[in-house]
Amino acid sequence: MIKGFCDVGRLEDACQLIKCMKGHGCLPNAVVYSTLLDGVCKHGSLEKALEFLGKMEKEDEDCRPNVVTYSTLIEGFVEKGRAMEALGVLDRMEDTGLQPNGVIITALIDGRSKEGRVEEARKVIDRVSIGSEKHNKFYGLLVVSLCRIGKTKEAEKIFRMMIASGMKPNDLVLSTIIKAIFLEDRVLDGFGLFDSLEKSGRSPAIDSDIYSIMLAGLCEKSHLVEAAKLATLMVERRI
Repeated sequence: MIKGFCDVGRLEDACQLIKCMKGHGCLPNAVVYSTLLDGVCKHGSLEKALEFLGKMEKEDEDCRPNVVTYSTLIEGFVEKGRAMEALGVLDRMEDTGLQPNGVIITALIDGRSKEGRVEEARKVIDRVSIGSEKHNKFYGLLVVSLCRIGKTKEAEKIFRMMIASGMKPNDLVLSTIIKAIFLEDRVLDGFGLFDSLEKSGRSPAIDSDIYSIMLAGLCEKSHLVEAAKLATLMVERRI
């Protein structure tokens, strides 16, 4: 019932139900409080959500915030364009000994990149990801996020840094960056990036529609040598 009240914005009713639970000796746990916090983030104010988080942090162990609790509040700040304050919540979370999950890191990277703070997004990745596999995943996410908001040149810089550092971007990252460059009419830059990956032995397993975009772009700009090279490769791969 508490979740139902929170989903429709009836926060006062949800709070009254929790008081009723306490009155009958049924103490709410972290799941119940996290549900209420989610409702406050969606239908109330983030300031009230922060205040409520502070109360939770002072509760007994069963009622203290967990990763999901902090994730809810961090996502709420990011969605409102307040990524800096979201980082403050991350600080509080780490102070309790909890580690951020993929949902939290993804939200923070997306928030920082949308605000044009690419270096800060990189600092988030370096701060929370340990090991080359996680670095690879989250830097790839940053590339895709930047491409989606039209910051292709920044995305290209990050991508080239990944390659130079020995990271291995996945197929989605490869397809996204190449498509973004071609859609900006920088067809030689895009093909050059693709070709350099081919020559380095990192043949990108990109979708057939990306090959079509590259071929059409090269032909439209009359770069026929490069178009012929790409067409030959497509035939060899039966694309």
